[in-house]
Amino acid sequence: MRISFIYMASGFGSRFGSNKLLVPFKGKELYRHGLDCICQAAGELEKEGHQTEVLVVSQYEAILKQAERRGLLAVPNRFSGEGITASLRLGTSSASPESEALLFSVADQPYMSTPTLKEFIHGFRLSGKGMGCVCHQGRRGNPAVFSSFYRKELMGLRGDRGGSVIMKAHPGDVWTMEVPEEELKDIDRTEDLGAV
Repeated sequence: MRISFIYMASGFGSRFGSNKLLVPFKGKELYRHGLDCICQAAGELEKEGHQTEVLVVSQYEAILKQAERRGLLAVPNRFSGEGITASLRLGTSSASPESEALLFSVADQPYMSTPTLKEFIHGFRLSGKGMGCVCHQGRRGNPAVFSSFYRKELMGLRGDRGGSVIMKAHPGDVWTMEVPEEELKDIDRTEDLGAV
């Protein structure tokens, strides 16, 4: 399978009070936890015979430069004021047209593990469904994955509601995978830095 990992790192951190993505957390900047997880998963999937690419969509120059240094595709986001759908559209349009699946992940979720991410990708591939997301006791979260069939609908998203709009429109084509609650935790406020 050819898969594009799209890492969305453009949030303003309004509830946090500053750019949380560059805040030190457990030995490195917050955004790097999720990015390292994705890069490791992509590398291991390559060894299994899959084709992967990692794209980093961000409004922050420091994050884009770090992506370039790592040999990743850096996608500047000049429309971050539009909300998460700007990152979704930019990632979709920048991904290889040959990709069979587009996986979207957020940069403020540092507890997602590489084994879980790989299991999610394998499970989605075997599910036969066109979309998938992780969940915990019915509460859906990120990452989420879409087959290339949904590119046009991803490009048509507006507002700050994300890909869940497409999933709600096609509920029969959605696969979910249960994950531990802590892997879905995100950092929204400064007090979250001490969580888990």
